[in-house]
Amino acid sequence: MTTLTDAVVVVTGGATGIGLALAREAAARGAQVMIADVDDASDAVAGLRADGATADWVRTDTSDYTQVKKLTEATVERFGGVNVVCNNAGVGVPGSLQDVDPAAVKRLFEVNVLGMFHVVRAFAPLLKKAADEGGPAYLLNTGSEHSLGVPPHVMPMSAYTISKYAALGLAETARRDLRGFGVGVSLLTPGWVRTERVAALVAADPHAAAAIEPFAQEPAEVAGKAFDGLLKGTAVIATNPHSRAFAMEHARDVMADIQALPLLDHSDGHTHAGTGDASKCPFQQG
Repeated sequence: MTTLTDAVVVVTGGATGIGLALAREAAARGAQVMIADVDDASDAVAGLRADGATADWVRTDTSDYTQVKKLTEATVERFGGVNVVCNNAGVGVPGSLQDVDPAAVKRLFEVNVLGMFHVVRAFAPLLKKAADEGGPAYLLNTGSEHSLGVPPHVMPMSAYTISKYAALGLAETARRDLRGFGVGVSLLTPGWVRTERVAALVAADPHAAAAIEPFAQEPAEVAGKAFDGLLKGTAVIATNPHSRAFAMEHARDVMADIQALPLLDHSDGHTHAGTGDASKCPFQQG
């Protein structure tokens, strides 16, 4: 499946940046688009409509579950249902753990972790309904190359990195929880992207430009790879080749430590033996 003709796609954090690129890509593939953003998305919607798309927006702070529920209701009222949710809203806080402002970190976790959960929880019934009706049903969580390890080629963004590790865990648990309902789940893990914010940073700081520009991708390229991967069922959609080396090193380190555990001769039927049979979990009994 390469098109989303007449599908309804919701994009949180869609007023600018990667979110807007996802909205444009969805529209280019034939989708109707609902943007949710804490900021004014009028210009984004106007641009989509000028290109012939059917689009609307709702002001939404995803850290507030009540607002996310209102977003679901507004989307159904406007478009009749939901087929794809791009769970993209997020914020960044630079700095090491010992230096960062706790209040800023609290807000980051409220948006990047709790807000992402809110979107999954609120939209899951609508995605399940779409799958039941034979339509496309997908959840795309926007993570980062920070979901794949601690990038050595960027300044410390430690709280942000933690939140993007959480995005990986959320995507994997959502994939398990929704698989039986026909809902596909993917995690998008881009590196540097030339969003409006990054472009302003590059323009203002030659040192930042030298560090970022050689590695950066265009938002449209990332969005195209995102939907290609989503529609193919790719679990982790890594878009930037510069992420490969450190992510592979991290994966090897994790596996090396795990493989140090002794290999049991028999599992005694324990679910952790790799069978995936949850009925053998003691918490499933009774």
